[in-house]
Amino acid sequence: MLVFLTLPHMKTAFFNQIPILDAIFNLWRIVSFAIILARLLLVRKRISTITLLLIIHQVYLFLVTAVNGMEVYGCAVSAFSVLSVVLLYDRMTYNREVFLSSQLFCFELAIYINLVSELLYPEGMYLTSGNLFVNGRNWFLGYYNNHTQYYIPALLFAWLYYKTTGKRIRTYLLTATIIASALLVWSGGVLVSLICMALAYIIFKNKTMLFNYYTYWSIHLFFFFFIVILKLQNLFQWLIDDVLRKWASLLARIDLWDRAWELIMKAPLFGHGLVDSTSRELENGFNWAMHAHNLLLEILYEGGIINLIIWVTIVVVGGKRIYRYRNTMESKIIAIAFLGWCIATLVEPFSTPFLMGMFVIAYCSNKECSAILTVQWNRTK
Repeated sequence: MLVFLTLPHMKTAFFNQIPILDAIFNLWRIVSFAIILARLLLVRKRISTITLLLIIHQVYLFLVTAVNGMEVYGCAVSAFSVLSVVLLYDRMTYNREVFLSSQLFCFELAIYINLVSELLYPEGMYLTSGNLFVNGRNWFLGYYNNHTQYYIPALLFAWLYYKTTGKRIRTYLLTATIIASALLVWSGGVLVSLICMALAYIIFKNKTMLFNYYTYWSIHLFFFFFIVILKLQNLFQWLIDDVLRKWASLLARIDLWDRAWELIMKAPLFGHGLVDSTSRELENGFNWAMHAHNLLLEILYEGGIINLIIWVTIVVVGGKRIYRYRNTMESKIIAIAFLGWCIATLVEPFSTPFLMGMFVIAYCSNKECSAILTVQWNRTK
């Protein structure tokens, strides 16, 4: 049942190429949401604080989009998927091993199929006609940079499954597949994220006072100040140009970030809402720029300062338990997954359903530690 409820929300851009499959997945999504909502109403148990905040966030974005007369349908579809996943996770995290195994299976299915598509179609599985350009580097999971949104939660579930069950084969095999997949299409953002996650696990996992969930999120502030504002990217040219061969891509993004900041200042408090891709490309002045290519800038563009405040609240509330129990292996795994997300969203504004669902996983983590400490506290009283 968990697999049935999860898979339709993992619908990739590939299915948009086949109308009948696209329609089936859309119907499947509706059925999945109806079952999740019915279960929620039948149980009559309060949803968690983090889920409530995520609902508020999606409702706020929808209202801003509607008031500004922007892409209401696209915003509604996005909110629908996000809420489906976070409500599913809110209800199901208590049945730990079954939940982790089911989610891991869903990501294994998608990522293994994607690897096959990369091997069979090295230059791209299919073409997607953009609004102002044609993008050919698409595989089963879509455009190669977008693969990150699947890889990060997949690694989270794989390593939590290993930590919970002690079974390592599925975890190691999926991790190796993700690395190979990123290398085959040479996705610079994915590779940098994976390297940073590996280094954090190997070097910093026992230095949690300095390297933890909250300090990982602060990377966005440092990046915004030193790269977007002060333009100190030349300090990293050895990595971006010599190793990753992405220097030209970064320079183009810097011009885009300047333009994004100008647009943000036109509606700093409430933002513009979700704008259709054609309009974004035209106002940005780049035929590939359907978003700000930076999470912090995209948050400000879509919902202004109010949206940023809601985001900060979600980040703070979502991480309270993994920061409190930051020395547990469970917290380290979750924090490192968020590190991968933070690194990847410096150049791509991913806030997809399963990434947003990671906040629920973080919020519901370490329940065993919390229960043990509660018993100890009650005994001392």
